[in-house]
This record gives sequence, structure tokens and C-alpha cells, in this order.
Amino acid sequence: MPINNLHDFIALLESNGELTRVPVSVDPVLEIAAITDQVCKKPAGGIALLFEHPVESEYAVAANLFGSAKRVCLALGVSDLNELTKRLRALLDLIPGYEIKNLDQQLATLHEFSRFAPHVASNSDPDLIPMIPPDLTHFPFLQSWPGDGSAEGHPRYITLPQVITADPYGGTPNCGVYRVQLRGEREAAIQWKAGSGAARHAGQHHRAGKAMPVAIVLGGDPATLFSAMFPLPGDLDELTFAGFLRGAPLATAPCQSIPLRVPSGAEVVIEGYVHPGETVTEGPFGNHTGFYSAAAPAALLRITAIRLRSDAIIPATVVGRPPMEDCWMALAWERLLLAFLQKELPTIKDIHFPAEWVFHQSAIISLENPRAGMVRNISRRLWDLPWFASSRILVFVTAEAKPAGLSHAAWKFINVTNLGNDIHHDEATGRCAVDATGCHTPRQEVINSPDSLNLVAGRWKEYGIE
Repeated sequence: MPINNLHDFIALLESNGELTRVPVSVDPVLEIAAITDQVCKKPAGGIALLFEHPVESEYAVAANLFGSAKRVCLALGVSDLNELTKRLRALLDLIPGYEIKNLDQQLATLHEFSRFAPHVASNSDPDLIPMIPPDLTHFPFLQSWPGDGSAEGHPRYITLPQVITADPYGGTPNCGVYRVQLRGEREAAIQWKAGSGAARHAGQHHRAGKAMPVAIVLGGDPATLFSAMFPLPGDLDELTFAGFLRGAPLATAPCQSIPLRVPSGAEVVIEGYVHPGETVTEGPFGNHTGFYSAAAPAALLRITAIRLRSDAIIPATVVGRPPMEDCWMALAWERLLLAFLQKELPTIKDIHFPAEWVFHQSAIISLENPRAGMVRNISRRLWDLPWFASSRILVFVTAEAKPAGLSHAAWKFINVTNLGNDIHHDEATGRCAVDATGCHTPRQEVINSPDSLNLVAGRWKEYGIE
């Protein structure tokens, strides 16, 4: 059964022994992040945290909600993340004349996908109460690192916002996750990257000389958050994709003060306008690389309304040197991306984004029956895809029984790579592909015989080894 809101998900985590309540008073300025950082570094990602009494706020904060493979599975309603690959691959197989460059349009017109388009309610979400007057400072939003927002003295951020925008002409809305910096009671800065859906919409409104309505949604079904985070192909509708992930269409309701619709079941909905050309300096911000991103111009959002549940819980994440919660969340995208890649390049057996490589579009890719020259061709085809356009390094290994991991890839790289022939460098962009399949220097790997392995497995308890 799909999850309808954050309260449902927290109850699910608690029933599975995946959540700890923190009953003492904790400060959203640095303290909550310091606690969360230590928990995230624990084996298998630590446990989800519910801070029940943040300092100077009546609203709880939930952190590390998705910081393990098990919790990502619970969030997306699967028992194993490989189910995502199978489900998406089955959907892609229904597309006649599959073309990666037109994939968003092909999926949008496919009935088995479009049937998950959001349902439209005529009235606003009845669980949300208007905050009068709207005041962002009333919430326990986090400061994660000491230097956050130091350029202009605004250190607190909304770290799991689902930012909804639309073009001025009634096209498909966009839902993306961008960092949002608090700048007072009714102002915030939104840092969207060039080329993102929100940035395209902002440019269209700017050229039309119109203010752009923006809605920020906190909470709801986790499938919506994951869909908003994924780099989906083209202009594919994130809310419809969220419906596909959860197995049922989302319900959407109108905003109070702006002409946008948002998913029902939110904890908080923040509404406002970005006016053409109005920017402020946002940052620095301690990001997922473990280093601060530099201060930079960002869109200024002027708040027009805030609505919230009376018992709202503020979802938050802390990013920094891996492993962190976002590394586990990326596993879901990794499994979905595999389906896209296998449809385009069937020789790809598996893909792995090492946590240590922190989302630089860099991956370890295993190939079925690799041949000399295959890596060069495949790497160039991958670099033409948006998912690898700014990849720093791709490492290719032979298909193994287990998904390729960084330790395995490092071992293969140092032992079977011919440094003269197996490293392919794209001088124009600096991208690099490493052929660690051993095609040029075949060597026989040391592997135990099946008979020995079966013997040892059958006598293991007899040996008395812990």
C-alpha cells in the first residue's frame, strides 16, 4: 500500500525497528547535524532519527530517514532495490522504436506510464492550516556546518525541499530538489543549477517579464522526493514518475496564493514568487563532496503563504564527506539508471556509483563478454548521454556474480590494466575511461574449486571458527 505522508513513513520505520526518538532538547544550529553526521557514519548507514524537541520550535525534525538500503526499500515499497530495475525495464520494453533522445516523450505517451499521472482535487489539502502571518523562522531548519551561508550571514537551510515550478505557457510542471537558504521571515534563496527544470522555467518567465510562482513542499510520500531527486530523461513529469514508483497516482491540490498544484499529504507547503532578475548571494554551503561550495548568485523567493499540519515534522538531511544519507538514496537511481543503460547498451551487466566518488557522474561498469575496443566505444556512447556528460572517470570491469564495487575495481585496475592501451582520455573535457576488464592482458584468476567450497561450507560449524 502506498505511503500517504511522512507520518505514515515514520510509523513504518518505527514498526520495523528503524527509527530512534531523541526526547531531549537539541539545537537545529549545528547540534542536530553533528549528531546526524556521526550516525550516518555507522555501518550500514545507522538509524533514522526523530528529534522531538528542537530548541525554540514546537515542530520535530526527522533526519537520516533514508540512510540505509532497507529504509530506501521501505520508502519505495520494494523488498530489494533490484526490483526497480526490473519494473522500469518492463516499462521500457513496451516502447516501440526506443530512442534515448526522445525517451521523455515516448514514456509520456505510453499508457502504462501515463495512467500514473496525478489525480487533481478541486479543493486545497484539508490537513494544512494557514500560518498567519507566514514566518520561515518559526521552523527548526538546520545549519549543518559552521561556514554555511557565511557570505551574507544566513546559515540555515531547508535541505529536503521539493521545489515545484511551471513554465508560463501551461506545460508540464517540474519538481526538483534544490537547496533553499532562509533569509528572514518571508524571504529565501533557491540555488538551482543552470539546465535544471526550474532554471529553464525561470528563464522563460524572465523573458516574458513575469514573476514565477514557486511552491516548496516538505514531506508527503517519499516516492515524490526520490522522483524529484532523480535526473530523469528530458522533461519527464516527476509527479507521474512518482506515481509509477509508488504504484498509484498521487493526489494533488491547489495552492493557496499561487497558480500551482502540489501533492497532497505534505507537512508544510511554502508558496511565493521569484521576480525576474532578482537574485541574492547564497552560500558557501557544505555539500556532498565534503567541501564547501562557493557563494554564488541564487534566485530570491518572496513568500506569499505558508500552510502546515498542526503536528508537522520537518524532514532534513545532512550532506558532507561520505558516507552520508544521500549515498544510500543514490542507490535507487543507480538501479533505475541500469534499466535505461541496458536498454541502450545490452552488454552492460551492472553499474555502481561508489560513495567515495560522490555523484560526479563517475561509475564502475561491468560488461558481459568484453572484447578489445569495446570499452572505447561504450565510454563514448555513455559520454553522449546526459547522465555521464560531466563524468570524471568510468572504470569498466568484467561481469561478476556480485555488483562491481570500488575495492574489486581497484584490484582489477592495478593488476590487469595496460596503462599504455587501456586508459582512454577525452582531452576536450578531461573525462577518462579505464578498461580494467583484462582484455589486453588476459590472466587466469585464482579461484577455489566448487568442491572445496562445498566441503568447507558443510564443515564450518565443526571447525569452531567464529
